[in-house]
Amino acid sequence: MVIIGTITGALLLLFIILAIRTALMRSSKKEVSGISRKGETADDISNAPLHLSEAIRFETVAGKAEQPFIELREYLKVTYPLLHAHTIELPEQTYALLFRIDGTEASLQPSLLCAHLDVVPASPEGWEHPPFAGEIADGFIWGRGSFDDKGSTIAILETFERMLREKIEVQRTWYIALGSDEEVRGEAGAALISSFFASQNIRFAFVLDEGGAVAQGFIPQVKKDIAVIGLSEKASLTATLTVSSHGGHSSTPEQPTSVGILARAASRIEHTRLKGSITYPVKKMLDTLALHSSFPFALIVGNSWLFRSLIIRIFSASATMNALVRSTAAVTMIQGAKASNIVPTQAKATVNIRTLPGERGKDIISTLHRITRDPRVEITLERDSEGGRISPAEGEAYEHLTRTIENTFPSAVAVPYLMSGASDALHYEKVSDNVYRFSPVLTDKGELARMHSENERLSVENLHRAIRFYTLLIQES
Repeated sequence: MVIIGTITGALLLLFIILAIRTALMRSSKKEVSGISRKGETADDISNAPLHLSEAIRFETVAGKAEQPFIELREYLKVTYPLLHAHTIELPEQTYALLFRIDGTEASLQPSLLCAHLDVVPASPEGWEHPPFAGEIADGFIWGRGSFDDKGSTIAILETFERMLREKIEVQRTWYIALGSDEEVRGEAGAALISSFFASQNIRFAFVLDEGGAVAQGFIPQVKKDIAVIGLSEKASLTATLTVSSHGGHSSTPEQPTSVGILARAASRIEHTRLKGSITYPVKKMLDTLALHSSFPFALIVGNSWLFRSLIIRIFSASATMNALVRSTAAVTMIQGAKASNIVPTQAKATVNIRTLPGERGKDIISTLHRITRDPRVEITLERDSEGGRISPAEGEAYEHLTRTIENTFPSAVAVPYLMSGASDALHYEKVSDNVYRFSPVLTDKGELARMHSENERLSVENLHRAIRFYTLLIQES
């Protein structure tokens, strides 16, 4: 009984300490200061939806035909003539665009805004409006690239064109980098621009690229909308699974076939979760959520040092949240025979792997070998990629970004996080210590699901929000 009483007392004391610690943490929450809204009227941005609609009509599919990129560049030059007077010609051939708008204070380090002109492919099946028609209907601009990422492109260009037209001066010098192949890793766009900056010894106070958005209803315990800011992004790796075995005619098969062996290995990969971990971006996310959530939820997420295993288990229930706390492996392509009546001598599968910061590709390959448990399955790392460096969730640059977000979206709280997808931001980490990933739009789960799928769209209201966001970000910097 004495032992039980001692344990009970210790647990009660721990709970009291945690409760006090959580209460003190929540009491230290800072209120967001307001910023001015100078130079902003609805009339200034009334043509933006039409401009986005027209930009969507250029089928700038990454890695495909070059002519649509040439035509889109010409369209942007005609539509935004004042801004194009500030074009920087790059030393290498690319369809990417780069602009520089000089500020009045030469002592201030410049900043960089990024977006991209390319899109993923789209076939017309399943669309309410054709993917490259750019139709405006029901309060939305429909089409491939409307959300990812021509919406941001047009919002940035509209903002600067208006400021130049109205002769609004900015203190800080701003660069705009519009990549041309972000969807296929940015080597011919953002990578070239970043190398140009490095060759000119240009460094930035901060860089902002596409990324997290303002999410509605993602965490029930948090009443506010959540504006997630990517401090880093997961690395994207490609592995190939190869099985070589006897072939022959399907009428007299020897089993298991190469495809059967491969299928079992693929199934094991998909049914085995990799080890969970709470990285710095997720730790900062949890700490911020604790300030704005119900007290029981705050007690857990605000003390992740104690409840790490529980938090990882909770996050594992959702595919989106699960990707924040562990590396993931997904079998995305499989290849066997070229005819239905042939047993192939070789079968291959492609695995896309997204790793947490600090995890190495060769370690993941070793883990996949342990998961498949079959020496007949050869696993090779075809393409490795370093994950993004982690930018700080504090300091002048980050605070200015969060202040701008929460003034543009009063219903939201800015929260740092780890981005699962890839972006051009990765290429700019060598020219800035503060690289952030945020798209200034209000979304729900349905809108996010459309991004690389059928019926991608961006609301007119969201396009206007994005322009207001960039206006505040630039003029108050």
